[in-house]
Amino acid sequence: MIDELTQAVEAARKSRSQAERDHEHVKELILRVRRERGDDYGPADIELLTGRYFDRATISRMTVAEMGGKPPRKTTRRKPGA
Repeated sequence: MIDELTQAVEAARKSRSQAERDHEHVKELILRVRRERGDDYGPADIELLTGRYFDRATISRMTVAEMGGKPPRKTTRRKPGA
């Protein structure tokens, strides 16, 4: 039972570590999309594309510097991949 516990703890640590790396990777990709395709994909569009992983307000705050320090333009909702 002790071995099982220590193995489970180790697996959980690896999972948490991987989840944190994945989370940071998602943030980096969102910044890249806003930087490179900001006219096509606003915060609301990215919110929908990512299944609401981050909400549009969080995306706006994360990416405001990428958009030249001004609030991103308002966007309308559209289907992912459109």
